[in-house]
Amino acid sequence: MKAAKILIVEDERVVAWHVQEALYKLGHHVVGIATTAKEAFQYALDQPPDLVLMDICLQGSSLDGVSAAEYLYLQLDVPVVYLTAHADQHTLRRATETSPFGYLVKPFQEVDLNSTIQIALRRHQLEQALKAVQQWYATTLISIGDATIATDIDGFVAFLNPTAEILTGWTQEQALGAFASQVLDLVDEDTGAAIDNPILAALCQGDTITLPSRALLRSRDGSVHPVGDSASPIRNRKGEIIGGVMVFQDISDRRCQEQTLQKQNQVLEQSQDQLTAQLWEQTVQLQQAIACTQLLKRVLERFASQSEESSFNSTSRSVSRDSVLHLLLQEVGQVLDVEYCWVALQDADQRFATIAYEHRPTDRGSKRSAIGEQICLEDFSRFYLRLMQHQFWINPSPEVLPELYQSFLDAKSQLIVCPIQDDQRVIGEIGIVIRHLSAQSALQGELIAQTVNQAAIALYQTQRHQAAQAQVRELQSLNVLKDEFLQALSRELRTPLTNMRMAVEMVQRIAQLLKTSSLQAMHPDATEALWGKFDRYLQILQQEWQDECELVNNLLDFQSTAALAQALPSHSLYLQLWLPEVVNRFQEQAKRKQQFLNSWIADDLSAIAVHSPTLDRLLTELLKNACQFTPPEHVIQVAAQAHDGQLELSVSNTGTELSSAEQMQIFEPFYRSANDEGWSGFGLGLALVKRLAIALKGQIRVESESNQTRFVLTLPITQELP
Repeated sequence: MKAAKILIVEDERVVAWHVQEALYKLGHHVVGIATTAKEAFQYALDQPPDLVLMDICLQGSSLDGVSAAEYLYLQLDVPVVYLTAHADQHTLRRATETSPFGYLVKPFQEVDLNSTIQIALRRHQLEQALKAVQQWYATTLISIGDATIATDIDGFVAFLNPTAEILTGWTQEQALGAFASQVLDLVDEDTGAAIDNPILAALCQGDTITLPSRALLRSRDGSVHPVGDSASPIRNRKGEIIGGVMVFQDISDRRCQEQTLQKQNQVLEQSQDQLTAQLWEQTVQLQQAIACTQLLKRVLERFASQSEESSFNSTSRSVSRDSVLHLLLQEVGQVLDVEYCWVALQDADQRFATIAYEHRPTDRGSKRSAIGEQICLEDFSRFYLRLMQHQFWINPSPEVLPELYQSFLDAKSQLIVCPIQDDQRVIGEIGIVIRHLSAQSALQGELIAQTVNQAAIALYQTQRHQAAQAQVRELQSLNVLKDEFLQALSRELRTPLTNMRMAVEMVQRIAQLLKTSSLQAMHPDATEALWGKFDRYLQILQQEWQDECELVNNLLDFQSTAALAQALPSHSLYLQLWLPEVVNRFQEQAKRKQQFLNSWIADDLSAIAVHSPTLDRLLTELLKNACQFTPPEHVIQVAAQAHDGQLELSVSNTGTELSSAEQMQIFEPFYRSANDEGWSGFGLGLALVKRLAIALKGQIRVESESNQTRFVLTLPITQELP
């Protein structure tokens, strides 16, 4: 196999390095790796390659892989093989129209890469040889540059140049003596009807006949080519018609360019429409954000005026809550232009939720009042568990939604349900039925939920203003003491750890000296027993040092994540490569504990932009917990998939189950269950996981039922780095 000079055009560095390594193994020379079309053109001019491996979907450039390939082949005569993992139908059609020399789907095998390169190079050699032959004929028949067919006076073919041979599919030997209509088969592109032979028409009329604009030449093998130009009669010196000649050209390239230009215009128009729609949606969201801000300001001003009162009795508190909730519903209804909204409050035992307040716009019809209707929380545990975890619902599925709330909706309605909480627990929910919420409503729903949540919290702050201020000062003081304690504890722990490490190194040195000197005179059995104890104690010392170091690192990490305020830098991460590496670190540990550890990644999951060290630490903590608390002969699975526009990364295990109370407290710092078995050993690990999830702009939740526990991390999917 002859080595070839190959240029790689790939904007994903990991893929480019993989291709480069494969090419080196096959004996080829890589002239360079370009990430944009502009770089590819420069490489091709400076170091002309024999072949280009082109990513069909280049990012961050005005020219994609298809346009770059077309330029390289047509202008520089460099063959192109496309590389891609996925592409839309429009891009695939454009790629096909450029007549690529090959097409490889990522990931690919070295065998496929080698065969594709050899076929492409061979095809290019054949094309170059054919072009040389055509150039020789063109030079020989310099006066007949275009496709030319000549006939005698009766319309039988007398001459066919090489260009005409290619277009018609007839060789000159086959065409000589054939009737002109048989060799020159012309049809209308739109109707498919046959077009009168222009040579015969020119013979009859004695004048030049121009081909119609939509004329197609149907070759002998059935393929068609758009052609253009004219036919004229051939006259002798006396002016007598002695034959006819047809000169025509294949205008496929011109048609292709026109179609490409038309498609580009369509793409630009579509992009403009999309940008206009996005701008309109962002404008609506901004208007709602401003309205929600004004709503919160008005409600807080009302609460501030109430907080100036010197005291409250039980009656005044009830009236205050009623007035505030009525105010909140009215403001939400007017600002958001809702169809219907209500407040449901839970009883003291959290068994039932009763609709206590509602807002029904007078111009939206006469909706039946639902005040006094009750819902049993136990019957809809999935719906209320999310609210108990201080999370809101946006368009929940009918399977989890109470029937009463389903009756408030129609085909065009959308629903937002937000928890209402006091300073201790969730006491109810507020539901909002709205029509004009956009399809991408997570941001708007979160904004509304935060507004409602802040207003509800402010309600109880007005009744406990003085106590809250004292508690805030006390908590601030305790927080300062906690930080000082952690810092002092870390410093104090580092000193013995350092000494332990130095001791380990000294013991190792002494052991090496003893092995090579004084102990050689001892009895072999005594020497072996002494060294056995020595090694065992050394392992204990090393393990204790490792445990102490891990404790200090957890304390420091927990403290550092609490102060994390700025956004973490993002990196492009391929989960198909990264996730198995993380899982493999725990395979040996799982094997020792007789556990089954596996991973699964959805095929359609693309690369995401994320701070990979933080994500690595988060998944490591979850796997540590899973391996620690999963019984033998049970399964641990790590899964990654896209769900509702977000990345969903989960770690699940069988053989354990958490109670509802534990699920609500499991992410709290220093929380430990009263149970000494199973999932009882929670301290800083899962609290650190929650903070890491927040630092990644994501959410972490736990699900546990049917003797199975599942931790689920959801992160926004970002295709490009900011």
